[in-house]
Amino acid sequence: IHDTRYMMYWMSVTDAEYGALRDSLAAAEGKRMALDRRTIDRVASGEQQPEMDHAMQTDRSRTGSTLDRLWRDAYDGGSFGYEMVTHDAVGLGLRVTYWGAEWGNRKFSILVDDTLLYEEDNTGRWNHSTFQEIEYAIPDALVRGKAGIRVTFRSLPGSTAGAVYGLRLVRAGDT
Repeated sequence: IHDTRYMMYWMSVTDAEYGALRDSLAAAEGKRMALDRRTIDRVASGEQQPEMDHAMQTDRSRTGSTLDRLWRDAYDGGSFGYEMVTHDAVGLGLRVTYWGAEWGNRKFSILVDDTLLYEEDNTGRWNHSTFQEIEYAIPDALVRGKAGIRVTFRSLPGSTAGAVYGLRLVRAGDT
């Protein structure tokens, strides 16, 4: 690149460290592939095309990014929701990715087709600057005989729902 400064960084490890690194990467990839096999539908929150593909509806909602990952939240009684396919399956869970170092009031409801699934309070819950995955079991009665469901996150007045970095509709199983 002409008249531009740049740098490259190379990881330097011993043979023993390389073996441990390779094993940890293989284990992480195995977990990711197992989760992908369990996944029926997924939404990348904050990304335009995946949200439109899932018929997103919002009220007092916004987006942003943390560590290059996009998120969506809703504030002060607002909400956001997506249509997700179930393929008439039962034994499902909703797997949601949150940031572990959120601040402020984080009290909200998670609804499936306007029926309360869970009341969540992530206010000061983790206090770790890492992504957190929570899986909520969905009662079979809420999905039985349905090709799809609407999942909605609704904040309480004076509070925020999320931020949600992604959600998956998954078959029950190991995380």
